[in-house]
Amino acid sequence: MPNIKFFYAPDACSIIPHILLHETNTTFEPIRIEMEGTDESFPESFRKINPKSRVPVIALDDEVITEVPVVSMVISNLAPEANLLGRTPIETARVHEWMNYVAGTVHAGGISHFFRPGRWTVSTEEKDLEMIKRRGFEIMRNCFALIEEKLVGEYAVGKSFTAADVFLYFAYRIGVRAEVEMQAYAKFTELARRIEGRETVQTVLRNERIHSIF
Repeated sequence: MPNIKFFYAPDACSIIPHILLHETNTTFEPIRIEMEGTDESFPESFRKINPKSRVPVIALDDEVITEVPVVSMVISNLAPEANLLGRTPIETARVHEWMNYVAGTVHAGGISHFFRPGRWTVSTEEKDLEMIKRRGFEIMRNCFALIEEKLVGEYAVGKSFTAADVFLYFAYRIGVRAEVEMQAYAKFTELARRIEGRETVQTVLRNERIHSIF
């Protein structure tokens, strides 16, 4: 097993691989990175590790890996017996489909536009930033409606827990923070409640010193 360092920010998308590290019973060194305001407010020492100025980052010996779907895939592969990427080739495809949808559309398209509108414009006018936030909120609601439609069982993929469920829990959690009426999505709410009840999730919430949503 390589020496593993995991860089995360509290209550950010890095909560996803943080949970997966506990699901795989991996021994790792957690390194908390505080960010206030813009991306440039990350410490210079962290930006040297990841010039993208983003969490999560995982370092396996000398290999530094970024981007939440890839970090999550790497972690899931540390314990293949947990089947966090699915039990069959089609389930694996579906897990990756969910991971990429949450990262690329829900997060980048909705969440980031709502919480960090300044990333998406050179304007500092409040009305322009508000328009971006409004569009981000709309994208989140559209995404949550699609997720609600796609969920058909206890878990997102197949009949057992996978990394896809953790991605969806993160999306739901941020929806609550954005004050979306999340209770309107009954299946999505039940999934998020089930995932938050896992011991690994509760451990991460305590370690990151963040609150439960249920």
